[in-house]
Amino acid sequence: MAMVDLSKVLVKQAVVLDQEPFESKEEMFDFMASKFVEAGIVSDKQKYIESLEYRETLGPTYMGNYIGLPHGKCDEVLTPGIGFCRCKEPFTYKSCGEEGEVKYVFILAIAGTQTGDEYMRVLATLAGLLAHEDFLELLDKANSYEEILLAIKNYNI
Repeated sequence: MAMVDLSKVLVKQAVVLDQEPFESKEEMFDFMASKFVEAGIVSDKQKYIESLEYRETLGPTYMGNYIGLPHGKCDEVLTPGIGFCRCKEPFTYKSCGEEGEVKYVFILAIAGTQTGDEYMRVLATLAGLLAHEDFLELLDKANSYEEILLAIKNYNI
């Protein structure tokens, strides 16, 4: 499976560092969906949130290790993109019967026209990176969108 250059799909306006912890996953969905709308990635915030919530019914997006990896696929996604949010403190993330503390959220906006194979490659690439403790350390220390891009570009899996 070919790896994907994640730096090409990381949306600058949807990278938020040192966010106050969210009350819930739903609050985070709302917050990050707004970022995608502001960035012109998503045309309808509510439809995108519905697609995130639908995906949650299929299986957990809590990855362990303080990571949440929610993703929504719908026609209102104009351009595929990834958002990233790092919280100052972990918050409780409930997903499809599982729950855990989450500090790092990578959220995917998947266009309705994208094939399953295309976005599975993105998810696989991301999951591969997130399996490495030292990559998580880079995420934890990054002070800007540019530093996160650099971490993604320079990290060879």
